Amino acid sequence: MFERIVGPLLPVALIIALGYIAGKRRRLSHADSLLISRLILTWIFPSLLLIGMATTPRAQILDYHFVAATFVGIMGMYLLVLALGWLQLRKLDSATIKALVCAYPDAAFMGIPILLSMFGPGSIYSVLVLNIIAALLMLPLTAMLLTLTQGRVSGGAAFMSSLRQMLTKPLVWAPALGIALSLLGIKVPAILSSALDLLGKATPGVSLLCLGVIMSAVNLTMSREVIANLGLKLIAQPLLMYGATILFSVKGEFAQQMILLCALPSATISAMFANEAGVYRSEAATSILAGTVSSVVTFAISIALTSS
Repeated sequence: MFERIVGPLLPVALIIALGYIAGKRRRLSHADSLLISRLILTWIFPSLLLIGMATTPRAQILDYHFVAATFVGIMGMYLLVLALGWLQLRKLDSATIKALVCAYPDAAFMGIPILLSMFGPGSIYSVLVLNIIAALLMLPLTAMLLTLTQGRVSGGAAFMSSLRQMLTKPLVWAPALGIALSLLGIKVPAILSSALDLLGKATPGVSLLCLGVIMSAVNLTMSREVIANLGLKLIAQPLLMYGATILFSVKGEFAQQMILLCALPSATISAMFANEAGVYRSEAATSILAGTVSSVVTFAISIALTSS
């Protein structure tokens, strides 16, 4: 059991370390990390989301009990931390990144190998549902709020301007298109599917390498803010998801999988957003790194508790 937990985490730590060393040795610069972030958010990650959503069975997408519980577990956490962050920081952009760090688990990159080893191929559905909600709601909302903070207009004009910009972003329309194809029963041509899958598979490694470069350019310091983020992400969110599974009567392995996914550290995509926005960079990068290390312990505890 210990090897199943630690095994997928060690390659993650190694790739982050390689990016960190490359940044410190000036093989990759901060400007390079901005370019890589843009590449991930515009091309690579949307490809992964589109093909993942398009190949999800329609019946699974329409399972509202499971979807509702997942929605409460991640979006409930996002809105809660967003409110807490605003009250604490009084900066909408920083509060938005904080909410993303504390509410978006690394389900796609770390969750898939761990759940596959524990539950088999059927566990991929749990990862897809979580990422569907994150891709269609959490990530667009994050991008919209960050756009609002950077805009020169206010009120309704700023919101509509942000909405129009968001609708043109692949991060929004790619997963939406994938879900539409799945619901309509339209299959993606084999050649296009293979191409998107090939591009999407680059997401985990490139994201982790970029995270290491970002870490090399900022001061990584443990602070009360980082410790609070770890408590919210690794303890509070699994408890919230546990409550959501009870509320919506989700039981068995699906409930266990969702709780374990929420016990994972923050997704590296959070650092990409912080890097592009130029805010909360050190806190986000440190929270992800410290969370990845701490999750070796907290995730093992989560497995023991959910198994019983």
